[in-house]
Amino acid sequence: MHVNFGAFWNSLHHITESFIGRLPSLAIAIVVFICFYTLSRLVSRLIRRATHGHRANLGVVFARLIGAAVVMLGLLVGLAVVAPSFQASDLIKILGIGSVAIGFAFQNILQNFLAGLLLLWSEPFRVGDEIKVDAFEGTVEEIQPRATIIKTYDARRVVIPNADLFTHSVTVNTALDNRRWEYEFPLKDGGDLNRIKSLIVDTVKKVPGVLPNPAPEALVTTLDDPQTASFKVRVLWWTKANRQHEMLVSYDYVLTAIAEAFKPRPANQNRSQDRAA
Repeated sequence: MHVNFGAFWNSLHHITESFIGRLPSLAIAIVVFICFYTLSRLVSRLIRRATHGHRANLGVVFARLIGAAVVMLGLLVGLAVVAPSFQASDLIKILGIGSVAIGFAFQNILQNFLAGLLLLWSEPFRVGDEIKVDAFEGTVEEIQPRATIIKTYDARRVVIPNADLFTHSVTVNTALDNRRWEYEFPLKDGGDLNRIKSLIVDTVKKVPGVLPNPAPEALVTTLDDPQTASFKVRVLWWTKANRQHEMLVSYDYVLTAIAEAFKPRPANQNRSQDRAA
């Protein structure tokens, strides 16, 4: 087999000369790309500063998008410097053909991305809020363009697609400052019902953290048997604590106080109270 080394060396020499001849254009293209990259970082930083106090998450997303767009523009300009024959219309044709395939292949991703932008714009909840969606409940750790990450109360991380948050009902537990709690328990043969309700309300009022306004309430919700005075009482109270752990602490204080109020007292203690009365 005969190998023409002369033609090979001539081709290699031509490629080397072409590469050396394009070195100035390549250096200019690199400088242009670095300038655009620096500009993207500056624009992203300005957007984050402008939205730091208001809509910070939305500012982060837009900073990333605009920064990526500036970098892409710098890449196109640099490519035009290296290859003057390259035109933007060629890229538009390629993107026009590929966008259809990309749209079908990444339909769910694009849907979640658009839903994420709408959530970041409308801000029904923020990072740090406690939310409940379907079977998941926890604290919002991060709102990404594609999904929202929450940390459940038992320290598990759940990634929820933004499309689900946008189309499903979401309960924001920490949206308002005050929150109402309630607990229902049965009572049997309690005697004077009005006295029992007054005792419950007076007891709950003294619990630390319970707001005086709106005042606590004790409401009879079910009368199982009028003959035996078997009924259910629902206790309602308000607190400024609106988070899960604070709710558990409030339940503990209120229910413990009610249990202590209904605990049977020794006979000698009742006599001493009657004498004092």
